[in-house]
Amino acid sequence: MSVSSSQHTSHSNGRQEISARSARTGVRSRSAEEPQQPHVGNYRLLKTIGKGNFAKVKLARHILTGREVAIKIIDKTQLNPNSLQKLFREVRIMKILNHPNIVKLFEVIETERTLYLVMEYASGGEVFDYLVAHGRMKEKEARAKFRQIVSAVQYCHQKHIVHRDLKVKLNSFDVVY
Repeated sequence: MSVSSSQHTSHSNGRQEISARSARTGVRSRSAEEPQQPHVGNYRLLKTIGKGNFAKVKLARHILTGREVAIKIIDKTQLNPNSLQKLFREVRIMKILNHPNIVKLFEVIETERTLYLVMEYASGGEVFDYLVAHGRMKEKEARAKFRQIVSAVQYCHQKHIVHRDLKVKLNSFDVVY
C-alpha cells in the first residue's frame, strides 16, 4: 500500500503538518536487502484485522518505537458528502476524548483519496468476537466489562457527546495480563 497523493496532511495532537512527498509516499525499505513492506507515515502495516464497506483496519507497528497500533484506512472517494461530514465530526470528537476505556486516536493522516486514523490497538478484539469464540462470560467478568462501558459512556455524556450506535459488535477491549 502506498499513499497515492503527492501531498499529504498529517494531524497529530491538534497540530497540522503538511509535507510534500512523491507518489511513493509511505512505501520505503530500511535496507536494500529487506523487501519493501507497506507503510503509512511512520507505521509498517502488518495485517488486516477488520473490514467494512468503505474502510479496513490494519494492525501496524511504529518504525522507531515498535508500538503496535490499529490504523483505520477509509476510502473517502466512496463516501457521499453527508457521510464525509459525519466522519470528520467523529474524528474531531475522537481527538478530544481521553479515557482509559476509550480507544485513543493518536494521529490522522489524510491524502486526497484516503483518511488514515492511527489509533490505540485493543488487543482483545471486539467483545462480540470474544463471545463467539469463548461463549458467555462469567458474571464477574461481564460485570467488570460492563462497568468499563458505563464509565466510558458516562465520560462521553459529561462532555455532551452521545454514542448513537452502541452495541456489542462495536466495542473492543484490551487484554490485561
